[in-house]
Amino acid sequence: MSKSDLEILINDGVTVIILGEQYDNLDEPALAAAAAELLEVAKSADPPLIVIDMARTKFFGSAFLGTLFRVWRRLTANGGNLSVCCAKGPCADVLTVTQVDRLWNLFDTRDAAVESLKS
Repeated sequence: MSKSDLEILINDGVTVIILGEQYDNLDEPALAAAAAELLEVAKSADPPLIVIDMARTKFFGSAFLGTLFRVWRRLTANGGNLSVCCAKGPCADVLTVTQVDRLWNLFDTRDAAVESLKS
């Protein structure tokens, strides 16, 4: 994974992580690097509110879903939360089948996700 596969923005005080296209075929070292980077962002986000934007992501596997759970746990341990936006096709299917919508709010747009965390 290269840095270009992960874009980090601050939108109205909420950290937005825009995932790249490489999450469908990360090998173990690349997944470990991605997890470390995402967990570091979760650790330093102030306030601990993160939106994961999947607009550029076509597919991700269960190992990456586990990474997102770790990010979410880190945020909630610090009084924060996580929302996911723009998941389409197989990404949306994985999120629905695994029922993470019970833990994380899922939104069609980044603006809606950011708004939900601000309130």
